[in-house]
Amino acid sequence: MRNKIYLSTFLLWSLCLAVFAQTGEYKFTRLNSSQGLLHNQINCMLQDSKGFMWFGTMSGLNRFDGYNFKAFRHDIRDTTSIRNNYISDLAEGPEQMLLVVTRWSGLNIYNPSTERFMSKPEKYLRKYGIPDAAIQKIVKDRKGNFWFVHAREGIFKYDSKSKKTIRLARDTSDSLSIHSNQISDLDEDMQGNIWLMHQDGVLEKISSQTNKIIARNYFLNRSYGQTHDGYGLFSDADGEPWIYMKNEARGLFYYNVKAETFTHIHEASEKVKLNANIVKGITQDNRQKIWIGTDHGGVNLLDKKTFTIKYLVHEPEDFRSLSQNSIYALYKDNIGTVWVGTYKEGINYYHENVIRFKLFQHLATNTASLPFNDINRVVEDAKGNLWLGTNGGGLIYFDRATNQFKQYRHDPKDPNSLSNNIIVSLHLDRDQKLWVGTYFGGLNSFDGQQFTRYRNNPANPNSLADDRVWEIFEDSKRNLWVGTLGGGLDLFDLKTNTFRHHRQGQPNSVHSDYISSIIEDHEGYLWIATAYGVDQYNPATGTFTHFVNNNNNPKGLSNNNVNSIIEDSRGLIWIPTHEGLNLYDKRRNSFRSFRQENGLLDNTVLSIVEDNQHNLWLSTPNGLSNLVIGKKPNGEYSFSFKNYDQLDGLQGKAFNNNAVCKTRRGELVFAGVQGFNIFQPERITLNKNIPALVFTDLEIFNRSLQVGDTLAGRVVLDKAITEKKEITLKHHENMFSVAFAALGYLQPEKNQFVYLLEGFNDKWLAADSKLRKVTFTNLDPGTYVLRVKAANNDGLWDEEGIKLKITILPPFWQTIPAIAAYVCLALLLLWLARHIMLERERLKFRIVQERQEAKRRHELDVMKIKFFTNVSHEFRTPLTLILTPLEKIIKNATDEGQKSHLLLIHRNARRLLNLVNQLLDFRRMEVQEIHLHPSKADIVHFIKETALSFSDLSEKKNIRFNLVSEVDELETMFDPDKLEKILFNLLSNAFKFTPEGGEISLALNLVAASRKNGKSAQHIIIKVKDTGIGIAPENHEKIFRQFFQSDIPGSMVNQGSGIGLAITKKFVRLHGGNISVQSTPGEGSCFTVVLPVTNTFTAKPATKPVVEEIQAPVAISAANNALDGALTGNKNGKKPVVLLIEDNEDFRFYLKDNLQAYYTIKEAADGKQGWQQVLACNPDLVVSDIMMPEMDGITLSRKIKKDPRTANTPVILLTANASEEQQMTGYQTGANDYIVKPFNFEILLSRIRNLVNQHANFRDALQPKIEVKPQEVQVTSLDDKLIRKAIAYTEKNIANPDFSVEDLSREMGMSRVYLYKKLLALTGKAPLEFIRTVRLKRAAQLLTESQLTVAEVAYEVGFNNPKYFTKYFKTEFNCLPSVYAAEKKKESLVV
Repeated sequence: MRNKIYLSTFLLWSLCLAVFAQTGEYKFTRLNSSQGLLHNQINCMLQDSKGFMWFGTMSGLNRFDGYNFKAFRHDIRDTTSIRNNYISDLAEGPEQMLLVVTRWSGLNIYNPSTERFMSKPEKYLRKYGIPDAAIQKIVKDRKGNFWFVHAREGIFKYDSKSKKTIRLARDTSDSLSIHSNQISDLDEDMQGNIWLMHQDGVLEKISSQTNKIIARNYFLNRSYGQTHDGYGLFSDADGEPWIYMKNEARGLFYYNVKAETFTHIHEASEKVKLNANIVKGITQDNRQKIWIGTDHGGVNLLDKKTFTIKYLVHEPEDFRSLSQNSIYALYKDNIGTVWVGTYKEGINYYHENVIRFKLFQHLATNTASLPFNDINRVVEDAKGNLWLGTNGGGLIYFDRATNQFKQYRHDPKDPNSLSNNIIVSLHLDRDQKLWVGTYFGGLNSFDGQQFTRYRNNPANPNSLADDRVWEIFEDSKRNLWVGTLGGGLDLFDLKTNTFRHHRQGQPNSVHSDYISSIIEDHEGYLWIATAYGVDQYNPATGTFTHFVNNNNNPKGLSNNNVNSIIEDSRGLIWIPTHEGLNLYDKRRNSFRSFRQENGLLDNTVLSIVEDNQHNLWLSTPNGLSNLVIGKKPNGEYSFSFKNYDQLDGLQGKAFNNNAVCKTRRGELVFAGVQGFNIFQPERITLNKNIPALVFTDLEIFNRSLQVGDTLAGRVVLDKAITEKKEITLKHHENMFSVAFAALGYLQPEKNQFVYLLEGFNDKWLAADSKLRKVTFTNLDPGTYVLRVKAANNDGLWDEEGIKLKITILPPFWQTIPAIAAYVCLALLLLWLARHIMLERERLKFRIVQERQEAKRRHELDVMKIKFFTNVSHEFRTPLTLILTPLEKIIKNATDEGQKSHLLLIHRNARRLLNLVNQLLDFRRMEVQEIHLHPSKADIVHFIKETALSFSDLSEKKNIRFNLVSEVDELETMFDPDKLEKILFNLLSNAFKFTPEGGEISLALNLVAASRKNGKSAQHIIIKVKDTGIGIAPENHEKIFRQFFQSDIPGSMVNQGSGIGLAITKKFVRLHGGNISVQSTPGEGSCFTVVLPVTNTFTAKPATKPVVEEIQAPVAISAANNALDGALTGNKNGKKPVVLLIEDNEDFRFYLKDNLQAYYTIKEAADGKQGWQQVLACNPDLVVSDIMMPEMDGITLSRKIKKDPRTANTPVILLTANASEEQQMTGYQTGANDYIVKPFNFEILLSRIRNLVNQHANFRDALQPKIEVKPQEVQVTSLDDKLIRKAIAYTEKNIANPDFSVEDLSREMGMSRVYLYKKLLALTGKAPLEFIRTVRLKRAAQLLTESQLTVAEVAYEVGFNNPKYFTKYFKTEFNCLPSVYAAEKKKESLVV
């Protein structure tokens, strides 16, 4: 019999489970040890006055802020830790102290301010009149009074207002006193009265006003008496108690106050049945449902009004169900959240606003659940039941009255079955016939008994256009429209069972063959959503109007891929697309789009429906969006979005296209891959509970600080950060973080936070809702206020928020005593500053005087140097007048004795010239004007010639002078001028400091060496060795410094200026070499110069070293005497005219006297007279000095070359200034040559001859056609002027490569054609050939007279490419430019 009872009970429980387990209304959020819970066995729960949730486990105490758990465990090393980890009960006492009851260790008192446990709870309890710590339970009533249940002494009631405690105990003389002092449990009812449950089963009710018993019942006392673990008691919202026996399988007892009767509810009770008899806790939710926590039965949910029960149990496949059926504790917090503590699976909590959407989905363990999850379409029949079209599971009928599902699937053997299990469209017509569109199964109709199929038949044009039926719609005229995936739009004739097709590409038809949605508006127009925009069909005219995206027009359709379409109750047309939601404005024939930036959850809108409140609901790939439509005062519509996701209970993030339905009850159904949600929109309300906001942590330099923790030897937090209103930090502790939390447990992930640091910024900034922490760095000393505000999951803000005053102390140097010290120090510094300023002014005055004196001395030195330099320049002209005539006299001298004296004079004049040049070089070296000008020559021969000039000194001082050379000939690149000065200085010093009878040798040697890059190289070594007085070792480096002079014997005179060796070292380095000295005082010196040999052309080593004694020569060489009569005139027998312009009358006389034998000489004393003479006599060549009064030679040369009348006249400039800048200036004016005084007259004569001949030849070459011939007419003077003008302008632009025939014709004032004819008639050359001829003639002159390379000459005469220059030069002169230059130089040497 007992087995039958158990079996029937099990079957009943299973039936109840099948009926109620799939309600989907109660979904839980789970918390367990993986999230920080100390242990998954939950013994008790409590919410304190701040809002923290506390959980007592068998392994310690946890505090939960909605995001993180904080743990409190026993630590044997810490007397302020909890005394035992097994927590059996929790309560909040006076002063917000937490009373924690532990197994075996009794009561613990937790102080939230210090976050420590009191080691002696008795001290705390005695403050409230409680004798000891044997407290079993504490209840805080609605008035804030505390009821302490003592194990032996009855009840102690502490009045929070009067601060007094009264004891309620058994008094045998008072019948209205409590029944006994052994209280098992107590609870407060809604009227503030207290229900008591005694250990022996007596139930009593105490008046909160009189503290006397007002009701008593002995039923349980008589029926069951005293139990082992006592009774548990809960008072519901009606003030009626629910009683259970702790840890006993006795079920539940409900006491009806009015009837004063008990109802026993258990597994075998008749009306309602528990699914487990062991009750562990009872509470009541906001909907007045009684929650009964059972061991192994989950939660039994009892509706007191209907006295029916539901069972909330663990579903293995549903992570939103209870995590375990063994319930150990139940608790309801201050907003009605029900917390469920389990035996082994942690915590579950539920609130009606957490899971807002009822969910139906397939559960493998529940045969009564939804058979198939993936649902494509939903429709409602006349009975209020749902037809569900699935994506592979066939057709499902959901009977909502019985919560049962019936499934229809394709049967290949039954032609009257569903044609395909993949259903993509559903429609119930007015006759309640169900039309089913399938994927590759065509169209089906279902009359409740069998399915009729309509398929595509290629042989029948009136058959269905495509077996993929995507949309079915019946219009107001009962026409059935069928939209397909690829066959366009069909109109089904129910009478003939034929289809009329509207295909893409047909005239007056749809825009796309993919039809996703069809509706009919209130005007009777059909709106067809397609893959290419929206089509509007007018049944009256049978015409289509198309709406498409037009180049992303902001007033056009946002995207052509349209998913759905509806007309709302206002007559507005809404069009969801893949790029936002579109609202069609009929008046303006335009669209307005809504996107994510407007609040939409996702830009892709899959389906849309209007609820009874005239708001829109939209499904997207990321959840649901609720578009709330209102009206502004001006009559325009307002739009706002509220979004929901999986945390709200949705079946998933994404929904299926058009898988939406609105029921007759106003419910909305949205379906997706994981089942379907059904809900009443008006029941989804905002969460108006604003969570309490608290600070939870303080970090300094990423270190979390707890109460009492020290930082740099001081305590920062004297109490918990949750209690602190102000913190003080030192100046170096200004990198800190403050964490906070909103103590709201309804979707805490959606809570929002903003913060403001007053004193630092004035704008609210958003904080990361995941981190919930703000960090500040490098704050200046001062006082700040951190304000934080939070919003709940529905965006409702707590405008007051919380604040924390933060004071950052200044460093000691910014404190008031320090500032006072600074003021004193500043005054002292001001006094010192004044004293220093006075001294500084005095010093400045002295410095100014010294600077003025130094400036005066410097100016005097500059004047001296300038004078010295100018005088040195002036030496060159007299030296020229000495050397040049002297050379002529020596040349013509026949008496050998006389000639030797003349040669002596010549050598010493040259030596004097070298000294002048050395002084000028030193000056140029001071201003960085020295540059190297190498040329190719025989360096051995050059050194020998230079050494020869010291032969007379050798003879005079009786010093043997030898030249030792290991090289006979070495042709290479070097600067003759610099090398001559190097040798001159070294030999001069050698002769100067070598006494009579001594010996000087000059040695030459060529050695091989290796470079850094590994290549071989050669160096020539020049050694000048003497047997003079020598140099002290400490002076070996100093002698190369400017103005250094070593000590010499008093018998020696003419020490020198101390600049010779400095110049020598500079010139050696310019050659890339180095100089060194080896010397011993009293024995002599040896100066070694090492020069790199570059570009060796000819090298002839000697077979053995040749020692040659240098002696004075008998006569000077008579080379270059071969001046012939070629200088005497030109072809017509007349002497060329040479104009001499020189302000020095002696020098001008000398030049005239020497040149008048060959040329007709004209004279001028300055540049101004010279210019007049140039214009008057039109000379063949001008020789001009540079430094002259009135007009200098540079200005004169520029003027001659710029004037077309004189531009072809050659100019030679004479000057004593040998600087390169001066030479460059001269050449830039157009001067043909530049000769430095003193000079060799024969060289000057040769250059004059060459320039005169070149000028004559050039002029003759350009005028072949104007010569007088017997058969031709004499050329007129006008033609001569034209040719001169053309030549002058061409020479003026000769360096310009862009100079063209157009430029020449423009300058000549005639057309290009006329210029061509004229030049061709006069010269036989076209204008382009004429310009090229002038360029080439000038190039030939430059190659002969200058040291420019072929490429430089090419660029100088206007050729961009030296290759083309060489080509045209060879055509003109029948030889290459380099060959031409070499031949002309040889001819000049022969002449």
